[in-house]
Amino acid sequence: MVNLILGTATFETGYGIANKRIRLESEAIYKIITTAQNLGIKEFDTAPVYGGAELKLGLMLNHDLGPKISSKISKEDAGSVKKMLASVRETLLRTKVAKLTNLYLHDSESLAGPKLNETVAGLKELIALGLVERVGVSAYSLQSVLRAKELIPELSVFQVPENICDRRMLNSNDLVDLKRAGNHLIVRSIFLQGLLLMSLNEIPPHLKRARIAISQLRALSDSSGVSVLQLCLGYGQTIPWANALVIGAASASQLTQIIESNSQLPIEWESKIDTLPEEVLDPRRW
Repeated sequence: MVNLILGTATFETGYGIANKRIRLESEAIYKIITTAQNLGIKEFDTAPVYGGAELKLGLMLNHDLGPKISSKISKEDAGSVKKMLASVRETLLRTKVAKLTNLYLHDSESLAGPKLNETVAGLKELIALGLVERVGVSAYSLQSVLRAKELIPELSVFQVPENICDRRMLNSNDLVDLKRAGNHLIVRSIFLQGLLLMSLNEIPPHLKRARIAISQLRALSDSSGVSVLQLCLGYGQTIPWANALVIGAASASQLTQIIESNSQLPIEWESKIDTLPEEVLDPRRW
């Protein structure tokens, strides 16, 4: 069973194309957090750029339950040891935990510039000080993961996009090998910011090329009696190299539905759903 991690990008930034940029109220966020903990979620994924998400976690989490927090370092801060240390210490103060479980470079391009040595030194210092358990990268491709690991062998946790309509990495032997070697691989975009859950008439014109795959996904849902949400989560549970899935929710009821979903993929599902075109796979292009 692949673990679930609650992502917090929805808390203040209007994250998610399906959320129509609606900003959640504090009461709704509190209900999401308490529901997550009551239903067994122990880890939360956040970042300083997610508005006040870190602060809300610190205020609203039941710390007696020992929550685990993972956060990120911005590209701007990654080029300076001093800024990296300050960023993490501020995150720890906001979230009220003594140590981050995972710390990601938010942009793998942080490894491409002239300040790579400073970035490596900062990551090593954070580990040495006991401020983080693992360091890694939030990447957008297999090539980015492999390049990051080659450049900095100390990296041991990687966030990557993967979903039922984006199966680029599903059968990657490289990722299986990384997991076997003790690295942690965390899947995000399991719903592709909610795009996969939208009805066809809700899909905006600039993403119209997504409609074929999503219509096939809905047709499979109708024929199999399994909801689209369950199909997406069922796919996530089949990824052989995944340690955990980052999921997001716009309400406590939606989160409950996600956590309590228990479904297996129908037979021969893969032949019935096309993958999305490349320009739709990366939300940064939207």
